[in-house]
Amino acid sequence: MPNQYRYISSQEEWDAVAADLNAAPRLALDTERNGRFAYRERICLIQISDGRETYLLDPLGVGDLTALGQILADDSVDKALHGCEEDIRFFDRDFGFPVCNLFDTGMAARFLGVSRPNLGAVLEEFCGVRIAKDPKLQVSHWGLRPLSGPALDYAAGDVRYLLPLVDELEYRLQKAGRVDWVREECRRMEALRFPAEEPLATAFRRVKGWDSLHPREIAVLRELYVFRDDKACVWDVPPGQAASNNDLLTLAQSDGVVPRGVGGMLAGRCFGELMEAIHRGMDGPEEPKPARQDSAASWTPERRERLKALKRWRADLAQELELAVSHVWPTPSLERLALRPEGLEHELAGGDGEVRRWQRAEFGDSLAALLNVGG
Repeated sequence: MPNQYRYISSQEEWDAVAADLNAAPRLALDTERNGRFAYRERICLIQISDGRETYLLDPLGVGDLTALGQILADDSVDKALHGCEEDIRFFDRDFGFPVCNLFDTGMAARFLGVSRPNLGAVLEEFCGVRIAKDPKLQVSHWGLRPLSGPALDYAAGDVRYLLPLVDELEYRLQKAGRVDWVREECRRMEALRFPAEEPLATAFRRVKGWDSLHPREIAVLRELYVFRDDKACVWDVPPGQAASNNDLLTLAQSDGVVPRGVGGMLAGRCFGELMEAIHRGMDGPEEPKPARQDSAASWTPERRERLKALKRWRADLAQELELAVSHVWPTPSLERLALRPEGLEHELAGGDGEVRRWQRAEFGDSLAALLNVGG
């Protein structure tokens, strides 16, 4: 049966709905974006449910979303989202909206031992609800208009059952004594913001394997990376669709020859300009590798054994509690303790910001005992 929803594509409609939503004590939200199809990914649809009605808000048609920002920032309104780190970042980048009083149902499910925290699996396990997830609809072009009926049904389904799911998860978390754990994780998620864009002159270092190239090849890779970005912007496609990172890495090592089948859209649409970019890198200044800080000397056999013991401690706790090891204690903190066990006080005060309050409260004494025995 298709989901019932109201599609909101005009300012007048949205203003009326927003007035009603202002009175809601809690809301379920989700977003759909166009990252598979556009150079600059953005939010193209916002799904909202108050538990009675489901609304599909079209931000491409509604120009003023100030009321939505006020609702999202209202700490008296509970917001339920599922696996929402990217939603939070894009609300920030696209609209400048923070999200307060958040409950992430995906995070909550992980703290209840769920190994597959996708929405469909979580709903089925905790609510006995099955939602249709057509793989074709999962990769819809959400920036196109009009959106198809099946696509809108799919989008509405992502929020229809979220509020009942919250109730069931909170009940289970209370029984497990883990409500405060999830609340702290959600508060940290609320602080997420979209990262500043890295300059293209250094962003090429995101290409896996770039540091294995010699300086001349790195210079070619840098020029190709900038060239690809320029063309992707003009064509309004994701940079990886214009040419893959593997293609750029291959071209950087090709001595000015473009192998058959390499180069993607760059080779197919603008071969001459592609060759010019390659030769700019071959003929211009080399790109030196940044100096590396070699920490290998710091890792004595004793410290390596201490790190192994710390990771065994974490793995044992994770198995006992049915949690991912990353939820028990952050790896950077364990590495610092392996190198300097006398830094325990610093880690129990939060480390460099990674160690949660609930982790310190639950596992701090056990960690201190381990280091006293093995340190």
